Amino acid sequence: MIRQAVRSDAIKAVPLILQAIGHIAFVLTGTTDEQETASILNDFFGQEDTRISYQNALVTEEEEEGELVGVAIFYDGAKARELDAPLERAAAKKSGDRHYCIPTEPEATEFYLDTLSVSPRCQGKGHGRKMIEAGCERARKLGHHRMALLVEVDHTAAIRLYARLGFCTDYTKRIAGQEYFHMVRRL
Repeated sequence: MIRQAVRSDAIKAVPLILQAIGHIAFVLTGTTDEQETASILNDFFGQEDTRISYQNALVTEEEEEGELVGVAIFYDGAKARELDAPLERAAAKKSGDRHYCIPTEPEATEFYLDTLSVSPRCQGKGHGRKMIEAGCERARKLGHHRMALLVEVDHTAAIRLYARLGFCTDYTKRIAGQEYFHMVRRL
């Protein structure tokens, strides 16, 4: 079952977010300590109007157990700087770099899939596909005509999934020392 996330989902959602974004979590938080990073993301998940807010997240639960096993974060690319600002201020303070800047990932004209993650034990069961389709439906209702995402160039399984769902690579982008494909799907 897919549903809108709530604040209390943070305890299960944040480890999944960390699983998906890897070292980008350190960029978002201004620290390289894993526990501290998780704690910061946990706090921001429970807040409103941030990139990783529960407001921007859909979660999926296993039907039988009702356990949260997947999370997807979507937002309007035009609001990316606004949504990153609270994280950026906190990361600047944490890092001691008053010029700290989180790289903007989406283009302003797209609805952006920031994070997609499914528990390893539940992968291959269609959870990711269903969350993407739910995000595309949300984008259409908000008047968007394209969905986009970034995926590491060497993450072949994810690239295959996105291609099967109609995403096409249009360019590459470098963020935090990693190369990513920018993939787009027309809605």
